[in-house]
Amino acid sequence: PLIDFPALTPEELIAMEEKEKTKVRNKSLQFRSYPNAANALPKGPDAVWQKEAGKTRNVGNIIQNFSGQTTGSYPPDCNGSAGPNHFFQEVNVKYSIYDKTGNVVVPPTNLNTLFAGVPGGNTNEGDPILLYDDNADRWLAAEFSGVSGPDYMMIAISVTDDPTGDWYRWSWSMNGFPDYMKFGVWEDGYYMGTNTTSGSDIYVFEREEMLIGATSPQMVKFDNPNRPNSGFHCVLPADCDGDYAPAGTPGIFLTINDDAWGGGGDALWLFELDVDWDSPSNSTFQRTQQIAVSPFDSNFGSTWDNIKQKGTGQELDAINQILMYRVQYRNFGTEKRIVCNHTVDVDGTDHAGIRWYELELNGDTWEIRQEGTYAPDEHSRWMGSIAMNGTKDIALGYSASSTTKYPSIYYCGQSSVENTAATGIMDIEEGVIKEGTVSQTGYNRWGDYSNMSVDPADDKTFW
Repeated sequence: PLIDFPALTPEELIAMEEKEKTKVRNKSLQFRSYPNAANALPKGPDAVWQKEAGKTRNVGNIIQNFSGQTTGSYPPDCNGSAGPNHFFQEVNVKYSIYDKTGNVVVPPTNLNTLFAGVPGGNTNEGDPILLYDDNADRWLAAEFSGVSGPDYMMIAISVTDDPTGDWYRWSWSMNGFPDYMKFGVWEDGYYMGTNTTSGSDIYVFEREEMLIGATSPQMVKFDNPNRPNSGFHCVLPADCDGDYAPAGTPGIFLTINDDAWGGGGDALWLFELDVDWDSPSNSTFQRTQQIAVSPFDSNFGSTWDNIKQKGTGQELDAINQILMYRVQYRNFGTEKRIVCNHTVDVDGTDHAGIRWYELELNGDTWEIRQEGTYAPDEHSRWMGSIAMNGTKDIALGYSASSTTKYPSIYYCGQSSVENTAATGIMDIEEGVIKEGTVSQTGYNRWGDYSNMSVDPADDKTFW
């Protein structure tokens, strides 16, 4: 059982954090390129810019707000999910489990204890992902290996809904470093996209076999021929919360395309992976839609120094050329929806805001139902994560920073009433999760992702 794995001692935690401070992940980052910037749209401010914060009071307010783990890693890659009775948090390169009032159930433990005995499990190299599969009542944890050895993707699935119990674990050899992998739960598979330019970057793993602990679940992979021309890029799989998509619906992947990159207009590109587990070679992956959106500007310059901070010249990475985690799918019966977000420059001054979308399925075609760019004051907002609950409320969490604000964590949202009108406005008043008291110096990496999850116990509460 996971609860029996040896936790890190206070001395080990201190030593680990000091060691991690000297280890900057993803050292071979590419400079960002905008070959068509001179002709790119918009030519002025963002057309769907929300310049004022919402005024609707958040009736529930913040229910719980407790400290998680610390980490010395750059980037920290903080993420987690709520289950029926726990909140499971991961950072580079460890995890901890809490009850829903913030009590520590499992203290900080090396992440690779989940992958003991499988190839790559001895490395503990990070990019952790943690999801709760609410239709199966299981947890999914993933970590890559390949920084200092062969490329592997390691996945663990809990045997029950109790994350402190037993876990199944596997490892798959990759034909390219599976950097920045992101997962989505679908009825017929666990889908994955990676930032891999010299090998496969689209995957699906055999969920049905994994849920029963089979020794050799299958994996199907593709090299996406339609990756946007932005260098660092990960095409994200849709992650299903609540009811499954209708039977036979292919797995969905989504990404952005900026006309400044020189490969078409500002759009969301939608892909479908139709897997055949009986004859895997018959599986197909293709781009099925290029969905036009209001013009946006992802250009913060060629470097990864983008977001200003208070009291320092060190700027932070905006992670501005990809969709942020998660791309969330919901099936409301007669209505199918997707929500997602990314970071944009709202006025050409590197003033970061969060462009968000809600898509709706009309027949066989996904369409923009509403879109907006949230940037209600002079501070930059980035590193967003968005989700919709079972009553169609939307929550958006993000970081905020400027020359007058230390990096902080905030949230806002859209009420179900506002959602019915599809206004593109976040009407729920902005709230503070954690007000920063210092700036980060020495490194530009911040994030690289987060996760807004919906509590499966009530399908209403956001974590």
